[in-house]
Amino acid sequence: MEQPHDSPDQSTFEAVRRSIMGFRTTQMLHVAAKLGLADLLKSGPRHASDIAAAVGAHPRSLYRLLRALASLGFFAETADGRFELTAQAQTLRSDVPGSLRDTAVLYGDTWVWSAYAEMAHSVMTGTPAFDQVYGQTMFEYLRSHPEAAATFDRGMTAYSKQEAAAILAAYDFSNASNLVDVGGGHGALLAAILQAYPDIRGILFEQSSVIDGARIAMTAVGLANRCSFEPGDFFNAVPAGGDVYMLKSVLHNWDDDRSTTILDCCRNVMRPGHKLLIFERVIPVANEPSEAKLFDINMLVVLGAAERTEAQYATLLQKSRFALRQTIPTEAPVSIVEAVPR
Repeated sequence: MEQPHDSPDQSTFEAVRRSIMGFRTTQMLHVAAKLGLADLLKSGPRHASDIAAAVGAHPRSLYRLLRALASLGFFAETADGRFELTAQAQTLRSDVPGSLRDTAVLYGDTWVWSAYAEMAHSVMTGTPAFDQVYGQTMFEYLRSHPEAAATFDRGMTAYSKQEAAAILAAYDFSNASNLVDVGGGHGALLAAILQAYPDIRGILFEQSSVIDGARIAMTAVGLANRCSFEPGDFFNAVPAGGDVYMLKSVLHNWDDDRSTTILDCCRNVMRPGHKLLIFERVIPVANEPSEAKLFDINMLVVLGAAERTEAQYATLLQKSRFALRQTIPTEAPVSIVEAVPR
């Protein structure tokens, strides 16, 4: 029987099938990252049984995992049955710049994974599936689950390290003298800027539960003497004294009302000539592929929040007496939204 003219061809069916089964790849990479398999192979090829002994895994099962990942370009099996790193597997090493190991560990972890299993709840109600699964918000969950919080912090730091180089390549910070990193986590972006611009000083503003980790991270890279650490709540106030205020991956965590409160707190301590830099995934118009559109689903499921378009940022900024000056794309998914006080 002749197929209808609009029937998809077999290659289309196969492509969709691969997308449907993509959950397997996420979990395989999660396990490989959690076990540190790439680190164990950085000195050269090893047999699966040798690797299994090093991590306490079942030898045959670990072999099957490596074989499956090798079929996707992660690792490669040699003629004598050993496994070695490929370029893709190198990204999972913990000691390479921009390592994706902590990212793979985070997004395959059970507490994130379980929320995604209930995505339909978010689509039907507009509320986060995470709250439905755990009976509390993600931030409340992290406060009472230190191991999950540590995984989250490492994953966010990994994101910041990946994006910092792209931000530095796209934006000139030479006119800044004192950066205030509002909700700056462990300071990965701030550290990268201070390293690139020796005359700039910084203030890292975070919750008290995060500050100690940030101080340790900054001390480890020799920057603690150029950075002060101030604990607080960005819904109440932010530190004065900066000429450039930065919000990286902060506003996408909150709805418009809460985001306006954060922006108001920044605007209250800023003066003419100061700048506000927002580092977020900005959603493009039309149907073009976009990491921002996909990450927007993450925000829907986990936090009930959203990524935004440039027009939405302009509206949000106007409410808090800012004017959007320009939006600068980078080589990473993140863009730079530059605003000034009105």
